[in-house]
Amino acid sequence: MKRSSLALVAFTLLAVAGTRLYGQNQPQDQAPHPARSRSEEMLDRWNDIGNKLIAMAQDFPEDKYDFKVQKDERTFAQNLLHAAALDFVLIRRISGSNLGPDFGQGDNPSRDVFKTKADVVKFVQEAVADGARVIQQQGDAGLDNTSKFLGNRLAHNSSIWTSAIEHSGEHYGQLVVYYRANNLVPPDSRRDQAQPSQQPPPTIASTMDREISAIEKEILEATEAMPEDKFNFSPESLDIAGSNYKGVRTFALEVSHVAASNYAIWSPLTGEKFPENFMGGNGPETLKTKADIINFLKDSFALGHRAAATLTPQNMLQTAERSKSSRLHLAAFGVAHAFDHYGQMVEYLRMNGIVPPATRRQSN
Repeated sequence: MKRSSLALVAFTLLAVAGTRLYGQNQPQDQAPHPARSRSEEMLDRWNDIGNKLIAMAQDFPEDKYDFKVQKDERTFAQNLLHAAALDFVLIRRISGSNLGPDFGQGDNPSRDVFKTKADVVKFVQEAVADGARVIQQQGDAGLDNTSKFLGNRLAHNSSIWTSAIEHSGEHYGQLVVYYRANNLVPPDSRRDQAQPSQQPPPTIASTMDREISAIEKEILEATEAMPEDKFNFSPESLDIAGSNYKGVRTFALEVSHVAASNYAIWSPLTGEKFPENFMGGNGPETLKTKADIINFLKDSFALGHRAAATLTPQNMLQTAERSKSSRLHLAAFGVAHAFDHYGQMVEYLRMNGIVPPATRRQSN
């Protein structure tokens, strides 16, 4: 046996022995590590989604920057510009200063201003860096301050930062679809692939199925986290000064709306009949209990998996039955729509003092 091999064996044995000794010396009921500050936790979440968008901006081929799945939606570059611009709008309100470059009015900068890939990458990087700097500078106290939010109302900065993070997450999800539609693997997914050589090559069907599984997990866990006695909660009951939540859906209706919409969006791909009692957007009126609603939700995502399985490179751009949209657009839109309402469900949980399960996993 070569000397290097002997050294490796010795090192491995010492590591194993050390691990066992360390475990034996630890108390059985060791106290958990103290929680980090709220601003540190917020900063981690901000940087996590921000760095994912930066990685995409740097990685995606420049000749595909103006690609879009459907003619009436944003291009890849416009999605990045929009996410960064809205970040700057909110950063400026929270900081009280005009941070960042001039990108015009609103939150949809023109490609005439950001013409090259380098321009777009720099803009996204600046938004992430400036936001991180403001969170660090203001600390925990800054999260409790209030600033002007969307809809001309005041909101706590913690809520504004969370909304910005969730908004970026929504557009990250859309950009993942843009990657897959170009037969590309997103940077974050490439890091997660432990042994790509042993994995079967991805297909359009398996790729879309994976995205459906991701949002299914988030929404199902959020639904299960809300106590049944809070299922009829809506922000209207809080009577927040300056707000306008009149007539918004309850938490239960948010969930059943996602499920009913899943049926409406994905059934044309499978050819399954859309049940008449699902009309109206909120599902059947017979759903009374938390268990009923969760079963309805699970069944709707089961349909989504069946719909994803029908996609092929040959048919993905064909018009679906009973629809004017392509099969790929419907499959992706179901995911995007569910993410939209997941973001609202997260706010409902937090208004009831409940940390969303996905956030708890990140904190751990």
